[in-house]
Amino acid sequence: MLGAAERATASQIPSAVSRVVLIGFMGAGKSTVGRRLASAMGWECVDLDDEIADQEGMEVPEIICRRGIAVFRAVESRMGREVVRRRRTVIAVGGGWPSEPGNMDLLGKGTLSVWLQVSPETALRRLARSATLRPLLESPDPLARAELLLAARTAHYRRAELAVDTEGHSPHDVAARILELLRSRGARAQAAKARE
Repeated sequence: MLGAAERATASQIPSAVSRVVLIGFMGAGKSTVGRRLASAMGWECVDLDDEIADQEGMEVPEIICRRGIAVFRAVESRMGREVVRRRRTVIAVGGGWPSEPGNMDLLGKGTLSVWLQVSPETALRRLARSATLRPLLESPDPLARAELLLAARTAHYRRAELAVDTEGHSPHDVAARILELLRSRGARAQAAKARE
């Protein structure tokens, strides 16, 4: 977890920010960074895939394999609409969630969206260490498949307010960087208020 010096106090988080939504490709570290960030902020962390698994009674890869990707995306979008209303919450959404029509439009007032950037090569290396199945990468050439998926999603990821590169950085460092950006926003907001 983050050290005391890196933890955010309520006064350092801009009052206009009610939630942080982490987006990005699979393997970017959204879930791990989300937990660390939420802990440092004293907020709740919600992993959208975990919420879906709890509600549906099966893990995401099983839903995709049994019911198909279209059914999963519909469930994911419905659950996402509910989750992004929560306050004082860091939310990690699935890699394909931002590319579904209307989902990024839900991230309005009070939401800070952060794109965790990762290359297809790094994503595959990280995913190889995980026991979680990735049905969308089931292919004779997983790298080519990852490159295609990332290329198709990048325009949607770019809609995030902030982008943080995760290449060569630990989840701890990425969470600390997001906190630093939040503090900077908070400081600017306080300075603007003082000038009013």
